Amino acid sequence: MPLTRSTAHTLEALRTSVRAMFSHDVVAHDFAHLERVERNAARLLEIETGDPFVVRAACLLHDLHRILERDLGHHVAPEEADAQVRAILDEQGVDTPTIDHVCACIHATERYRCAGDVIDAASMSVEQRIVRDADMLDALGAVGIARAFMFGGRLGEPLWAAEPINDTFQPGHTASIVHHFHEKLLHLHREMLTDEGRRIAIERTQFMLGYLDALREELDSSSP
Repeated sequence: MPLTRSTAHTLEALRTSVRAMFSHDVVAHDFAHLERVERNAARLLEIETGDPFVVRAACLLHDLHRILERDLGHHVAPEEADAQVRAILDEQGVDTPTIDHVCACIHATERYRCAGDVIDAASMSVEQRIVRDADMLDALGAVGIARAFMFGGRLGEPLWAAEPINDTFQPGHTASIVHHFHEKLLHLHREMLTDEGRRIAIERTQFMLGYLDALREELDSSSP
């Protein structure tokens, strides 16, 4: 299902609006991240049959809650930015059912089995599954490593700390950036809801495991 001329025009207007909202102090969840997620989703759409406007609009709008996090100084759930998402879409003349669908896709992006959330893939739309997978893919591989250190540094987390690793992921601060890999990122390949997303995630996770092995070896060799 390709974009129509009208939906393509609306999508570009959304892109312009969102680009103006995101600055470099929204670390690791900046506009470049949004466009990478959109590209990931476009790749999944080549295999999955979904509404490209809903998917791509949700990708561009899924991190508006990060702006609220920056301003408020604490974790904010995606649904807490619904008012902002709806206002932007409404301004572009998007109908209410489509806005509802975009919001539902956004809500799915920060729910994880590794955080104890119940994920019922059968009850989710294909668009929700694509957007969720596309977002998680940007947390994996070489880009995922870079983003983890960017965000951990922004939070003031150490590289490594000799503290127990939690059984479940909790948003916000972790004991160290390496803890974040083990508490969340290395679980994400099992969280994927599309076959292609899972395939890519497994490849990127293997790259991360190799990096973490090398990092552990260097950290151990540098100990007094």
